[in-house]
Amino acid sequence: MSTDEMRAVGFHEHGDIDQLELLSVPRPQPGPEEVLVDVKAAALNHQDLIAVRELDHYIPDYPFWGGGGTAGVVAECGERVEDWAPGDRVVVNPALSCDQCEFCLQGEQSMCAVYEVFGEHRKGGFAEYIPVPQENLLTVPDDYDLQTAAAAPMAAGTAWRALADRARVRPDDDVLIVGATGGVGSYAVQFATKVLNARTLYGTTSSEEKAAFLRDLGVDHVINYTEEDFDSRIWELTDERGVDVCYNNVGGDTWVPSLRSLTHGGRLVLSGSTAGPNPVSELRLMFVRQLEIYGSTTHSRTEFETAMGFVFDGTVEPVVQEQLPLEEFERAFRMMDQRELFGKVVLTQD
Repeated sequence: MSTDEMRAVGFHEHGDIDQLELLSVPRPQPGPEEVLVDVKAAALNHQDLIAVRELDHYIPDYPFWGGGGTAGVVAECGERVEDWAPGDRVVVNPALSCDQCEFCLQGEQSMCAVYEVFGEHRKGGFAEYIPVPQENLLTVPDDYDLQTAAAAPMAAGTAWRALADRARVRPDDDVLIVGATGGVGSYAVQFATKVLNARTLYGTTSSEEKAAFLRDLGVDHVINYTEEDFDSRIWELTDERGVDVCYNNVGGDTWVPSLRSLTHGGRLVLSGSTAGPNPVSELRLMFVRQLEIYGSTTHSRTEFETAMGFVFDGTVEPVVQEQLPLEEFERAFRMMDQRELFGKVVLTQD
């Protein structure tokens, strides 16, 4: 392969994960205010499945490749870049914004009128190099592993915004996390217990093995939703009160049980729909219990830096189940698709 080319795991047309292949593509050049990052690790997120299956129709051009959680080393800087230099160890903030619209000026970059995400709207980190706007980089401490750092940007930022800023979790709150074993869920568990000091934490999962993992991570009560209805179990465990906050990034058939799990005035925050985007609902619960329903997506720049700060200082630890070389992308995608993961799987490069 010439120096003008690089490898990337991507696709030329949509379908399923069997469309993914190891490509040889032109190596990008950084723009005047961009940094070219030599990718050392990129974590898989569910948006990578959404991209290849064309569920949101955001792909700008082909071939396309995902990768929203990326860490690496600065390889080259654009002519107007001043704060970065070749050799700097960095992690990429996957959320792209204009910094000029009314929402960006309020510090709400995830509500930007032209909001984009690496790996969904723009080619991401499943490649040897990625050009990144200079403001979307954050320094990785010298003593912190780049492969572990790559597991944090998308999932940690998403979980932090949902719990801290949208649901406003307080120390006296009882909190339920639906789908607590996944990448976002594992961060949500740790933020709820180690940072936001939730009073009691409940979590749902699908096996005893995963339940044991969640108990070790800090969940007080784990509910196996394959064996019992989690809303009924929450009702029993809380003496028919319900929880103050439910965090759901699954959607589908879990939506109504999530509503039923809330106490009067409870807050439900949603940041994903991997089990389906159009569930049935229960309007009577919403107005009788006066529930608060919040949407949440990724993070603002401040939220990203805050979440990564908790990662880098060791307060929150990324859960990486497997690190695989880029060439083993098919195995990594199948693990995620079949929901075999505890936390994250990361594709690595030398």
